[in-house]
Amino acid sequence: MKRIITLSVLLSATILMANEPILDEITISTATKTEKNIDGVVASVDVITQSDIKKMGSESLKDILNNVPGLNVQYGTFPSASSKSKSSVSIRGLGVKGTLFLLDGRRLSGEVANPYDLERIPASQIEKIEIVKGPMSTLYGADATGGVINIITKKPKEGKPQIDLGLRYGQNENGDDKNKNVNLNIKGKENKVGYSFYVNQTNTTPYTQNEIANVYAKTPTGKAKPSSYPMGVNPNLGSNLKNFYNEDVTYKEKSDILTFGGRVEYDIKDNITAGLEFNKFTEDRNGTYIGYFHPTNFNMGASQNKIPAYNVPVNSEDKNERVDISADIKVNATDNLTYQIKAYQSSYEKRNKTTAKYWSDMGYASEEASSQNGMDANVDITTIEGFANYLLNDSHLLTFGAETRTEDREATVFTQANKLTKKSVDYKALYLQDEWMISDSLNAVFGARYDDISNADSKTTFKAGLVKNFSKELNTRFNIAQGYRSPDIRELYIFKNTANGMQRGADVVDNSIGKTAYDLKPESTTTYETGISGKVNNTKYDVAFFYNDVEDLISEVNTGSYYTFRNISKAKTYGSELNITQTITDNFDINFNWMELRTQNNETKKDLEFNPNRVIGTKFIYQVNKDLDTSLGIKYTGKEYYKETLNRGTPTETLKDSYTNSYTTVDWNINYDYTKQISLYGGINNLTDEKIDDMLGSSVGRYYFTGLKVSF
Repeated sequence: MKRIITLSVLLSATILMANEPILDEITISTATKTEKNIDGVVASVDVITQSDIKKMGSESLKDILNNVPGLNVQYGTFPSASSKSKSSVSIRGLGVKGTLFLLDGRRLSGEVANPYDLERIPASQIEKIEIVKGPMSTLYGADATGGVINIITKKPKEGKPQIDLGLRYGQNENGDDKNKNVNLNIKGKENKVGYSFYVNQTNTTPYTQNEIANVYAKTPTGKAKPSSYPMGVNPNLGSNLKNFYNEDVTYKEKSDILTFGGRVEYDIKDNITAGLEFNKFTEDRNGTYIGYFHPTNFNMGASQNKIPAYNVPVNSEDKNERVDISADIKVNATDNLTYQIKAYQSSYEKRNKTTAKYWSDMGYASEEASSQNGMDANVDITTIEGFANYLLNDSHLLTFGAETRTEDREATVFTQANKLTKKSVDYKALYLQDEWMISDSLNAVFGARYDDISNADSKTTFKAGLVKNFSKELNTRFNIAQGYRSPDIRELYIFKNTANGMQRGADVVDNSIGKTAYDLKPESTTTYETGISGKVNNTKYDVAFFYNDVEDLISEVNTGSYYTFRNISKAKTYGSELNITQTITDNFDINFNWMELRTQNNETKKDLEFNPNRVIGTKFIYQVNKDLDTSLGIKYTGKEYYKETLNRGTPTETLKDSYTNSYTTVDWNINYDYTKQISLYGGINNLTDEKIDDMLGSSVGRYYFTGLKVSF
């Protein structure tokens, strides 16, 4: 075991310079499944430490990731009326489904595009976050085409119990989007038993914007409703249904989220440690939205079919729950061999109710009677994985493993009838990686993985990378990596007229609208990346250039009468990233980052949707004294291409190429250690009250927050 640790350190240290000290002591394990200094990793990586999180004053994972260069938080990626209030992360233009989220290396069950999880994971639970940019399928399989975000939670530590209590409150200047948070963490280790427990409660109030819902319906004869009627009433749909409604649309939901769990580990022997972990959350969410589609209670002529109404206000309510249980054992078998085995299950239950807000106008006797288009689900992910690190000789450190995973998804979206129907996918994989120390200043990483997938073609992926150190001022790296994403269950099998439109999966046959089955293939990505990094006097820099070649990109397509999923023959994203940290004085630092991103659908020659062409950020960090620090961050986000829907829900519905406006936000925060046990913090987000395009989730405006942390 000692030899494995020694080689891992040498592989990192020699990348810098054999006779020079390590420039950065931050390590990462996600990129190779071995502990490495970040300067020795062939891919581009970011590590967000607990100290970084403290200085941000963040409440949730979403707050943290908003501050990371190269990550783009996207809204509207979820197939429901409430998509404007849901978001997930895209890395280097490869879409939210190309970002694999892990919690302590484990996959999480939930919605297919992770639209909620950024707000479900509290900042108080996080020890650090490891972000690897670029395909990581050779180690993690499907869904890691853009990269991996591994959230590492606080673990047991030697010594007597340490208790941390936190309180946080925030709101915008109009008193909307209030956020109240209280959290408690306990961790410690006595003799052979280590433990950590946490509980986090977050309550939010909504933020809304007034919008006009231009209602469209079809008459019993099938003709489109005229644009206006006397007194604003449609005579074919009763005396009350109006042509338009002024509605306060929810952009930030009212929510109550309770998260709790912990870990217990036991040192069976000096070289064997076993652990058990449990995590659970429950949440209630609700908001009001303009739904794409909702049936009225009026019949279509003599038939019993209900007249559909489009662009009508709906209320959406979610009750969600997830339970994660895992067991693991780590064995340091010899000085040359260590291995781990872990088994875990992540179970998610979602219950959604969507009702007509103006149910009486639509002919219903009660709001409950108007309930339609609910999206209920039960999701189980069961995984068993074993992997080992083996020091073959003084130059080669091998990592090899096997994984079996089953995803069961029971949902109401696979049939028009509002009942749960089950679909399943099985994955089996083998992988091997070699970290090769070629010389004192040159090392390489090679990896390969084979995945057998029950509902798609099997995939084999490869990676190869080199890191060369010339001096402490100059490191160079080159990396080629492959990734893939198999079609998810929604993309294959959804069969639902949702509040966001008529959805038909690729595998679905619906003769009533002329929908035939489509052979949806896994999408695959090959990334070419080169970079240089180093430290010159008080300046540390990193520059990366990347090109992502995407084949069989899975894309949602609007056919004019329904939404479905098809493969685009080819697509590409490419760009550059620059990160500079400049120490001005002992107590004043400047961080600067610049990302240029270009994307293209090679079939249409258009950009891929919702990717900023440029993001530039600067952060000024000033340590006033040993107890007080403050920072000011400025972030510019460039324009983003998207397809705008005109005359939504009408016979003349069309798509228009549009771009969001660029915008610049300014955030300020301050931290004060009153004593060793008590810390105070606060800040203002969006200090200049910058307006953000509604297509990007809007903005609550200037937002104030303050908090208290107490340690015992």
